[in-house]
Amino acid sequence: MEIMFLGLKDSYQEVQDGIVCMTVWLRTEVGDNQDAKREVAKFNPEEIFSTPKPERLIQRILELATRDGDLVLDSFAGSGTTGAVAHKMGRRWIMVELGEHCHTHIIPRLQKVIDGEDKGGVTEATNWQGGGGFRYYRVAPSLLQQDRWGNWVINKEFNAEMLAAAVCKLEGFNYARMLTIIGSTGTAPNRISSTSPHRRSTPISCRH
Repeated sequence: MEIMFLGLKDSYQEVQDGIVCMTVWLRTEVGDNQDAKREVAKFNPEEIFSTPKPERLIQRILELATRDGDLVLDSFAGSGTTGAVAHKMGRRWIMVELGEHCHTHIIPRLQKVIDGEDKGGVTEATNWQGGGGFRYYRVAPSLLQQDRWGNWVINKEFNAEMLAAAVCKLEGFNYARMLTIIGSTGTAPNRISSTSPHRRSTPISCRH
């Protein structure tokens, strides 16, 4: 059975640069859910993601909507297909995911892509040989939350160090925990190291 993905046809009579989007995308051209599950099984055979997208489908979308070096955002990363395909196609990418499959699917998949061990999907079509890298950040909880009366208060999940780092970030400074020995008691307080707001470095995040 043929599965069709519907899209919008380009409204211009002529397209100077790029590809005109066809209305019907056949599974023989862009794959289907079964193809996608086989792709996922290559890096996590024990937990097959239930709703993956085939790499050829994402490749078609990125070919129509992006150019080399463009930044691709996927705020519901799922099994990481968008990031994997964007990486193979020479695009930069950002993925956001709340579920635990960030660790069970996305990271293992991208590691194989970077190491050149992912031989499936669009690897051959893009002549992907491996390379590149990525940074993984765990985002901190919201600084403020409403109490039962609707007043905004400091989130109870924040300890003193997290609060200091958050305030520094909001004010345009960088927070650094420095060990300082004071007197004979061995007290080691936190110290804030700041730089000019005009010389900001990497934003503060909980990085793993």
